Amino acid sequence: MSASLHIMFLDSDHLGKPGSLEQVVQVFIDARFEIDQLAIRGEHREQKEYTQEQERTMTLAYGAEGLSFRAFNPNWQLQVLQQIDWGVSKLGGEKRAWVRTVTDNTPCFWQVKYDPASYSRFLLDIGKSLYKIVSPSFGWVDFDYGLQTTYKDIESLELPTLYWANFFGPPYVARIGRAKIMSAPAWDIQELPDGGILYVLASGPGLADDHVPPDDVKSHFGITQVR
Repeated sequence: MSASLHIMFLDSDHLGKPGSLEQVVQVFIDARFEIDQLAIRGEHREQKEYTQEQERTMTLAYGAEGLSFRAFNPNWQLQVLQQIDWGVSKLGGEKRAWVRTVTDNTPCFWQVKYDPASYSRFLLDIGKSLYKIVSPSFGWVDFDYGLQTTYKDIESLELPTLYWANFFGPPYVARIGRAKIMSAPAWDIQELPDGGILYVLASGPGLADDHVPPDDVKSHFGITQVR
């Protein structure tokens, strides 16, 4: 399986507000990642410690409406690239965002020797922490191949595709109905602090044998595409 695995959010009510970028970085520090590269638009910066020139770096990032960084967790042997962009000038909409957490360490999520369920829970916890900061209408965690939700889908509250893990923000919960989501066939469903719902179809995004039957999900939500 060669596709990258990512956490994706395409809109936000919070990015760009003071402290929002620092909160995103702190998610990874709290998860024991080491921040080793930072990039602000075309400017590439390498730092062994995030604390070096932190204030100046974040000032530049807010002005550029974007930041990316690489991080590595030595305990999990997991490397990620975090990309953050937002706003009209970059993406064509005030609330539009590009918040993507990418890892190419995909064997950890589907090869039995790595305990993929544990890696999947770890990544999902990161996604939940980012969700609290980004405040999206919808988000997902899955491999980056095939069908993908668009800005226009989210702005019209459409649901063309469901993924391994799905973050229904309050706008989608209101549109679809809380009872309908909570009664859907699932491996796990969790209510989120802001009124959103996390909807998960299997113990992991890889070759999990406990995946909810896709046809049952399609029938319940009235959609045609389920990863």
